[in-house]
Amino acid sequence: MSGEADAVATAPINKEALHAAGVPYLDHTEALAALANAPNPLTMFVVRNLRIFFLTRHVSLARACSDITRSDVSNGLVQVEAALDRFGISQARIAVAALNPHGGEGGMFGDEEITQIRPGVRDAREQGVDAFGPVPADAVFHLALDGQYDAVLSLYHDQGHIAAKTLDFERTVSITAGLPFVRSSVDHGTAFDIAGTGLASSVSMEEAIKSASEYAIRLKRHAK
Repeated sequence: MSGEADAVATAPINKEALHAAGVPYLDHTEALAALANAPNPLTMFVVRNLRIFFLTRHVSLARACSDITRSDVSNGLVQVEAALDRFGISQARIAVAALNPHGGEGGMFGDEEITQIRPGVRDAREQGVDAFGPVPADAVFHLALDGQYDAVLSLYHDQGHIAAKTLDFERTVSITAGLPFVRSSVDHGTAFDIAGTGLASSVSMEEAIKSASEYAIRLKRHAK
């Protein structure tokens, strides 16, 4: 916060251990957001040219589905555009992943796309966001990787995590946007099952450190 460092790269943290120790924060993101007085942090996964944001994070799937509202989708898209703009990616094309199979098939497989997601996308577009969707989730990440979109807004944790980690598990990096500094992190947990065995790989930590540098430079350049 004093400006002595431009970025921080965090190693894995065990949420169950934090909870058992009485730590009042769920994870690094919540702790840093509270310490930096940043009420709306955003998680962005970066792997190759694929950028994935998350509308909901560490909640049950049932709760995530109930949390996907028209206003949340719209507000989320506005925040995603602002985050990308801070990193020098202006006029970003942002796709919203659909929630239901085939985007709901006109309400046959669920109506969230009709009642909440599409209206939220429309509201964001009326505010100047170049938003698209909902795009069926089984295609949207491939389309973004192919260059059709600059970023994807994933509606729940595993939807985006699976896409990124399947593409390249060790080189997926998490960037926290919305803080006054850059924070990057590995995309994996503490892996207590292999602790002390010599099997752990440093690749993800190396990528997190490199990404912290890259996005700190982006932030400085755009600030000028």
